[in-house]
Amino acid sequence: MRCYKPCTMMMIIIFFFLSGAGTAADAAPKDDAYHYMKTGVNDQLYNELWRFNGADNNSQFMITFLLSDPENLTSSRKIQVQAMVLQDGQLPHQGTHQSQGYGGDHDSPMFEIDKSGFSSEQVPIPNLKVWGEVLDETTGEPIAWDLVYQQAASPWFSIPVQPHIGHLKGDWMKWLVYMPSANVTGSITVGNRTLNIDGIGYHDHFWGRFALSDPQITWAEASEPGDGFSLTLSEIQGDERNAFLGIKKGGKTIKFSTKQIKLNYTNVVLDNATAVMQPTGYNVSAENGEYTLDLAVAVQKSVPMMVDYPFPMPCRLDFQQYSLLQGTLKSKSGEEYSFRRPGFSGYATGRLHPIFGRLGTTNLKNADLTLTAANERSNQVKTARVATNGFYCVDANYIDYLANPTAPWVLNGDRVLLEMFEGQSPGNSTVLAVDLSKDRQEANL
Repeated sequence: MRCYKPCTMMMIIIFFFLSGAGTAADAAPKDDAYHYMKTGVNDQLYNELWRFNGADNNSQFMITFLLSDPENLTSSRKIQVQAMVLQDGQLPHQGTHQSQGYGGDHDSPMFEIDKSGFSSEQVPIPNLKVWGEVLDETTGEPIAWDLVYQQAASPWFSIPVQPHIGHLKGDWMKWLVYMPSANVTGSITVGNRTLNIDGIGYHDHFWGRFALSDPQITWAEASEPGDGFSLTLSEIQGDERNAFLGIKKGGKTIKFSTKQIKLNYTNVVLDNATAVMQPTGYNVSAENGEYTLDLAVAVQKSVPMMVDYPFPMPCRLDFQQYSLLQGTLKSKSGEEYSFRRPGFSGYATGRLHPIFGRLGTTNLKNADLTLTAANERSNQVKTARVATNGFYCVDANYIDYLANPTAPWVLNGDRVLLEMFEGQSPGNSTVLAVDLSKDRQEANL
């Protein structure tokens, strides 16, 4: 069944891999189809997203379809196509196309928005055809793609159940890894240059009823089709922590649950474009009684992508990262598999009104640095995340928005005391007057 109506959708091009995690379950083509059904229960919180990622030599790309608040109950519905292409030595190519409607099929993988979409083809072999076009936001040149994804690993659910993932009562998500690994062929055109693609890809799909800007999500993915290997990791932070890690190796699915997974950020940096801190390195260890995994993720390239909402609603910020994943999988019986593969990772968080800057100290690398931000009106105190090079960022979060939707954390004209500590000793401090007409504010200490 195909239906057409206004909706929110977003399409992106950049490269990402994801493979199944959590509790494995077989999936059929219908599971990758359009799922939205009007129920009258939290329809305004409905989100559905399909991602198609791929890489060939020095080019990386990602295509994402996002359907959010299909009935426009929040008056913040967005129907948009956003595309990005990364090439070594060049600035990212990125563009956005806004629309008023979409087409979806409840029985097979198919989704359309204006000149962009994907559909299932069964002849001569099952695959997904993905096409589209946007304009580069910097140059105005067209970015177009015509790709075919052929499945190289069987589909499975990383989240087959409906866990509570954010801070809203009754919210939930399901996550399907439809192509943990894929062969991708076709072409991508940027302006008058055409890239012939014959590389490795990934396709996943998640949907549910949750606030898009609410949960903090960290994920990573890589695959080695020649070894029948793929890996997907995700950690979702809300009221509760949900973590999912799955590996496919030689036709076998190996899964780890939340309590069996530990993730630690090893490095964070300030993104100049958004004034928000992002992780650029993290270590993962996991053990399920039969297998152990040690994984390191090192980000090589990162591009921020934002879904904007009017203040004081938090925006959704996604750092899409091209990364190097390396690690070792060991079995209880002594078998061992080591891998070192380019793949993808990502970090999604909310963004309201970041305050950022750099702390002045002579020994940044070894200093025990803390920065607090105290609102003199509300007496609320926040602790900033500080990078090893002394940059910091402090921002509101979705809990702040729930506590006071009209003025989360700060009002225009508020005075915020920023104070640096080295260990237990106070150091430099300053007072910042909040100006909400600015997208962000800088204060160096």
